[in-house]
Amino acid sequence: MRTALIMIVFMLAVAGCRSPEPDEPVTITVNYPSIQQFNKMYGYAFETKFPHIQVKVVQDLELDAAKAGTTDLVYMNGTEAYKRAAQDGKLRAISYLDNGSELAEGLSPVVTALLGAAVPDGQLYGLAPTFHSAALYFNKTLFDEYRVPYPVNGMSWQDVFALASQFPAETTEGERLYGLQMNYYRDVTLNFIIQAGEAQQLSYMDPKTYKVTMNTDSWRKIWSYAVEAFRTGAVYDKGEDMDSMQAPAFFTQDAAMTVGSHNVAYSMEPFSRQSGEEVMDWGMVTVPADPADPVYSTSYAVYDIFGVSVAAEHPKEAAELLKFIVSDPVNSRLVARNQPNYGLPAITDYIIPVGEHDLSPLYALKPAPHHVDPYLVIEPEILDAFKTAAQAVLDKAIAGELTIEEAVAEAERSGQAAVDEARLKLGLGL
Repeated sequence: MRTALIMIVFMLAVAGCRSPEPDEPVTITVNYPSIQQFNKMYGYAFETKFPHIQVKVVQDLELDAAKAGTTDLVYMNGTEAYKRAAQDGKLRAISYLDNGSELAEGLSPVVTALLGAAVPDGQLYGLAPTFHSAALYFNKTLFDEYRVPYPVNGMSWQDVFALASQFPAETTEGERLYGLQMNYYRDVTLNFIIQAGEAQQLSYMDPKTYKVTMNTDSWRKIWSYAVEAFRTGAVYDKGEDMDSMQAPAFFTQDAAMTVGSHNVAYSMEPFSRQSGEEVMDWGMVTVPADPADPVYSTSYAVYDIFGVSVAAEHPKEAAELLKFIVSDPVNSRLVARNQPNYGLPAITDYIIPVGEHDLSPLYALKPAPHHVDPYLVIEPEILDAFKTAAQAVLDKAIAGELTIEEAVAEAERSGQAAVDEARLKLGLGL
């Protein structure tokens, strides 16, 4: 018996010294617009961390409609594509995956709220590694020079227009100066009005009936304070040439404020180095919001969304890749540093700092419920037709040829006519 016990102890000791069995090699598939780009951002780093899992990227162009959603991990560009895939039953609910509760852990409420709101049952069927946002940036030097109070979090568009109007039309050196500038390429002043309306979740066109709505008390109020600011010359009203090498007026310090994405913050120092100027002394606050509910923003968006397919042959490994894409601390920071255009990291602790600047205004507000970008649900040609017609009316209002009441009513009438004409050209009928 003693000999048998010694042999058992010896065998257990030997077994304990052996290396664990290596994981079985597995190949999983993921669709993406660019094989090279996916591997550069995620694939190579994931395979290094999990050498038993090989990732095969299928370029989206190789997938027809019948094969969409059949890769192990499914990539979707935007919430509308994500919504369709979830409603069509192509995605596994995150909560049903192995370690599903861990997958969304630490993600910004901005991301989970946007994805949850996109699907009727409110469940998560995918996750996003990044999100896009905006903030109100301001030039502290110009505000100090002209003794204008700094912007604050939670301002409305009416507040911002009023602030912009406190700046003179020219500097003491006779150079043109603007209180507010944004990078609109056409229909500039009308786009200011539409953005102010969207902050209040006002709709100007029904996506199902194409009915134009502009002649309301809420829209009239926006037109009123916006036209007043336009007349002072405080708002930059020139269209931007997309092919022009000219820098935006805010960057050249010819405008005191702008609303822009996180890229504005990361572009300040590189622009100054390139132009040979001092880095602007700038600050940022939350994007202009609805004065009735200033805790919400309509400026959030997610574009890159990944979910595990119900047809996945290797759902466990696909979920591992999903977790890596959205939350790996090393890789997420690397992507944020090298690919800032892809958005802010979904885990905000991974956001790359910009000096001592507080970047929290980019994610401090909650996503506005039920907000949908009109360009995602209405043909661009129809929206552009409306804007061109309404801009012509707005120009007359700014020139004093129409009252606000007349202008808003005419914008609705002529805008509807332009929309109907565009629908006929597209063969959509009336």
